[in-house]
Amino acid sequence: MLEETEWEVLVGSIYETSVFPERWPLVLDKLAHHVGAKGGNLIRSTADTINLVPSPAIVADTVEFDRQGWNQYNTRVGRLLERGSYPGFLTDSHLHSEEELRTLPMYTEFLNPRGAAAGAGTLIQGARDDGMVIAIEAFSSHEASREAVPELDKLRPHLARAAVLSSQIQNERAAMVIGAFEAVGSAIALLDPSGKAVAMSHRFAAETAGLLSDGPARLRMHDPETDRRFALALKALDRHKSGMSIALRDEEGVGAAVLHLIPARHDARELFSKVTIFAVLARPGNDLLPSADIIAALFDLTPAEARVARAIAQGQSPTDVAHNANLSPETVRSQLKRVFAKTSTRRQGELAALLSRLG
Repeated sequence: MLEETEWEVLVGSIYETSVFPERWPLVLDKLAHHVGAKGGNLIRSTADTINLVPSPAIVADTVEFDRQGWNQYNTRVGRLLERGSYPGFLTDSHLHSEEELRTLPMYTEFLNPRGAAAGAGTLIQGARDDGMVIAIEAFSSHEASREAVPELDKLRPHLARAAVLSSQIQNERAAMVIGAFEAVGSAIALLDPSGKAVAMSHRFAAETAGLLSDGPARLRMHDPETDRRFALALKALDRHKSGMSIALRDEEGVGAAVLHLIPARHDARELFSKVTIFAVLARPGNDLLPSADIIAALFDLTPAEARVARAIAQGQSPTDVAHNANLSPETVRSQLKRVFAKTSTRRQGELAALLSRLG
């Protein structure tokens, strides 16, 4: 048991997470140490995603558990969700029979060999459509986990309030981000991992009218090819965590704007915020012709191909382009041929007319 001052410090640390969600991992370790366990996990589930934040002491085991695919057979969480109305912590031995603890593959092949079979968890309903599980992991025995339940139940109201406050504050932060971009006249949308808009500025909504719509699952591009590219971009963002740009085309298939997709920071704050992608809209700003980088993004050109396209649109001949860039005419003609294919044009005049429409 903690002294009164130590108890107050622990409770204070829990409430600090409502304003600073990145502190949850350390608080989970502190809480686990208090009740004789190794570490803890905080899991947030919404209709679209499941996010998990482990404490430092068990992060390696948590990552390996997921890597080996055990989460899809995780009866701990499933049975806890089935008893969602229970207002306290339940242990593995509350949720499973003795035979299951001895024979289920999740225990025999992973948890038991690592001394992590005994845990205790509770379900907390979030501020909106989210549910959160706080799981304290790796007690020395199932008996020890059951003995810790009364102490965990005393702390549960504080944990629940902090978790719900975290969720509410992150929703307000999303609104503040949109407000800040509105103030400077930027066109931006905040997207969740599936590509659905959590929030968008008025300018984003206005300037994408006729180009995309906010569907029930994710943003939908009116042009089928653009929509396919957007779906691929979402998958690539999830894998590589690096930004990318795609062209938004009108109903005639003509490039009208560039959508820059920028990944949000991946830390504990994402547990409470659905926002993982910033979508920033850029329209060509040159009154005569868009810049080479805009042309490249609109039509998936290489930088060299984009420079050739812009030069041709300015009235230069392939020979002029070759001379100015110190390239052979054959190289420029080869690049121009690829530009024609990517822009669905056949002649230099068509290419110039197409790019001028973007000015």
